[in-house]
Amino acid sequence: MTLYSEEPEATVYASSWDRDAVVAAMPPFRFAETEAPGEPVYPYLQFYGLEPGPDTPNTTYRLGYLDAAGYRLAVHYYRQPESLGTVFLFHGYLDHTGLYSRIIHHCLWQGMDVLVYDLPGHGLSSGEPTAIQSFREYQRILLTVLALSRGQTTDPWIGVGQSTGGGVLVDYLLSCREAPEAIAFRGVVLLAPLIRPAGFRMGKLVHTLTRPFQDQWKRVFVANSNDGDFLRFLKDHDPLQAQGIAMAWLTALRRWVSRIEAALPVDYDLAIVQGEQDTTVEWRHNLRVLRRKFRRVRVYQIPEGRHHLVNEADPILGQVLGAVSAEMERLLGSQDTINETLETT
Repeated sequence: MTLYSEEPEATVYASSWDRDAVVAAMPPFRFAETEAPGEPVYPYLQFYGLEPGPDTPNTTYRLGYLDAAGYRLAVHYYRQPESLGTVFLFHGYLDHTGLYSRIIHHCLWQGMDVLVYDLPGHGLSSGEPTAIQSFREYQRILLTVLALSRGQTTDPWIGVGQSTGGGVLVDYLLSCREAPEAIAFRGVVLLAPLIRPAGFRMGKLVHTLTRPFQDQWKRVFVANSNDGDFLRFLKDHDPLQAQGIAMAWLTALRRWVSRIEAALPVDYDLAIVQGEQDTTVEWRHNLRVLRRKFRRVRVYQIPEGRHHLVNEADPILGQVLGAVSAEMERLLGSQDTINETLETT
């Protein structure tokens, strides 16, 4: 396999599409062939670079809605002839599918199909912005998507999750402790996974004091990537970015952290890609927790990497995608040895 290295074209940051119009145009999601996206969906795809690229010309793309756990979710599916398997991609909190175009194209270039959906309250999905009442809702949605995908997508399945998306996968895997053979994924790769966010103990105190008086915290945009252009786009030009963090999500997070840290381990291997300059999550603590929860954990540490690994600057992004490629090659049986930078515990 080869690392996807095509540089994206310069983005024109113009609001050439309307979210409500795109949502209204989404049909019910189906795996079967559908017509190519037209107005008003195509300008949205162009804006984020989500349309299939010239390196994968036979890829078909589908966008539709799926009703699950009381939400109407936007589901994106890329399929190509004779694919090697399917990557289920899970985005982070405050993110959406549009920000994941580079890793989507990379996976396609590796010969994999890709399925990704916007979390509730994010992107094109319904729900109170950035809110969730319980992290168990994420699990109900995931199980619905997996059930829908059986027999419709190419095996094997590989799960890849960034930050909160990684936490969703961790929760799913731990829930399979009594029957690890029933886990749907041949392998899972976590990118800067969420267990505890940075400053968790102080955050709990502030949350306790402010929860009765406010519904959200004002969002502060931080330097979570070394890519300055991405940071500017996120703060000033992305129409799908929320300006606040829902108190309901923070409440649900506290309960989830306690549940995950108390969970019993599962007999399953895991791979983690982690930036050493990450100030968004307590990554050292989180690695310790994950090593206790899983049979064998392979860690790719990126010395200069920050938190938003799927939107890092080159060549850091190359290291991230290279680690993902190494894991896919290992899982698909086409690589005999692991990269020398791999740490095995």
